Formats: sequence, C-alpha cells, structure tokens
Amino acid sequence: MKQGVVRVGERPNRPAAAESFTGTVWTDVVMVGEKPSRMRATMYHFNPGGRTNWHSHPVGQTLYCTAGIGRICFKGSPPQILEPGDTVTIPPDTWHWHGAAPDRFFAHLAMMEVDDDGRGTAWFEPVSEADYAAPAVMD
Repeated sequence: MKQGVVRVGERPNRPAAAESFTGTVWTDVVMVGEKPSRMRATMYHFNPGGRTNWHSHPVGQTLYCTAGIGRICFKGSPPQILEPGDTVTIPPDTWHWHGAAPDRFFAHLAMMEVDDDGRGTAWFEPVSEADYAAPAVMD
C-alpha cells in the first residue's frame, strides 16, 4: 500500500450492482489493498427499503454503522435493528443481508478481506419481501 491521501474527487460514488441489491443503494470504494494486504473497505448508502441480496464472505466481514437506521439479518434469525455507532461482526461463510429500514435512510462502512484466491463475496438470491418485512428486533 502506498503512502498518501486519496482525495474524495478521485473516488466516484456509483450505483450498487442491480443483480446484488434491491432498491437504491450507492457505493463509495474507500480502499482496495494491494498485496500483501487483502483488505477492502466500502461505504454504502441505502435509501429506505434498499438492501443487499443474501450473501456471504469467505473471510468474514465487519460493518460499522454511520448514519440512519438499518437492518442486519443472519439466515434463520429475525432481522436486527442497526443504529449509528453499532459494529456488526459477520463470521466467514455466514449467509446474511443488510440494508436500510423500510422508512429510513442508512449508511455503513463495510470492511472485509479477500481469501487467498481473491474472492470477497458470494452472492445469492434477493431477500424476499416477507423476509425483509419481518419484525426487526433489538438484540
């Protein structure tokens, strides 16, 4: 990794890939590590109702919630409410989704490492409306 400052204008915001997200979601790639680093960090901004598909990460993921009210859901569990300042640790190969509450904007910083083969995320099917609308809990 080179020393230096990457100015905000050098990192354009982009719409998230429609095949992996539902609703309006914007991404801002903060950093992609150069070997030997395997670190990646991306800011995500979700409009109300915006969310990821079900997915997993071979080396796990950490989310740091920065604004708004969101949701995290692990396969087989109810969605949990996320608030600014919350940190979520997602173990390797754990199916989950995350995104905004139905009526609130939400933003988080997603941090993860890629595996030895450079894989970072395995994407699966979209979250059903029933799964998304399930009552969220504060666990």
